[in-house]
Amino acid sequence: MKRSTLELLCCPGCHSTLSLQTGHGDGPIGEGRLLCSGCERSYPIRNGIPHFMDPKDLEGPNRRFARGYDWFSRLYPLFTKIGFLGFGGERKARKEVLDRLELGGGRVLEVSIGTGANLPYLFETGCVGEVYGLDISAGQLARCGSLITKRGWPVDLFLGTAEALPFKTETFDSVLHIGGINFFSGKKQAIDEMIRVARPGAKIVIADESEQIARNLYRLSRLFRPRHREEMDLAIPVHLVPETMENIRVGGIWKAHGEDHGYCLEFRKPVSPSAA
Repeated sequence: MKRSTLELLCCPGCHSTLSLQTGHGDGPIGEGRLLCSGCERSYPIRNGIPHFMDPKDLEGPNRRFARGYDWFSRLYPLFTKIGFLGFGGERKARKEVLDRLELGGGRVLEVSIGTGANLPYLFETGCVGEVYGLDISAGQLARCGSLITKRGWPVDLFLGTAEALPFKTETFDSVLHIGGINFFSGKKQAIDEMIRVARPGAKIVIADESEQIARNLYRLSRLFRPRHREEMDLAIPVHLVPETMENIRVGGIWKAHGEDHGYCLEFRKPVSPSAA
């Protein structure tokens, strides 16, 4: 993690400032601990990745899917590549979402960055400054970290949940999420957090599988947990976006055989009148 990134972080629980307790020198931070000045909680940094959650503390869908992604991380890139074949290939499918971002060389946050499959398409635009990626799966982040090191990209990674982002308010120029929100434990909290960390005027883009596809995936997951009977709200979460947001739009994506297999929800955080 870059040492300058410390200025962007806050405690995900109380939003107080964090201080680096160990990890000396002027270079990147590989190991150490971050201490919250408010609640005094301590967060470890391992292999350059701050850990803002403990997997054993997760509950509901977050707990199940974090474990699933850890187990599936080796095959996930191949799985998604094959999955996008029916929509014109992975490049076309990903750019259908990424092209909706308004990149101007600023900071980009990708929530649920996974193995980093969107990074090549972000950096090839030439309009990206620094990228920050958060994920709930340590296994996914390990794969993503290997890709970042190999390509030499300016990306910092964080282990945490979308419902409690470890970043200061109004930090990012663009916020992106592709895949996963259908099965978040707290969709409303996640969307509110994406809005909180976005700067006024920033574009927020959220995409995932269509409701029918999500239901099919959920039924499949229940085959491995036959006693699990949790009901999931798999509707497109446009109703969870505050009415105060601007240019709220939702549309179908990933079309095949005349049907949309995904959706893209996009909106803008308004600029306050005093700042206009």
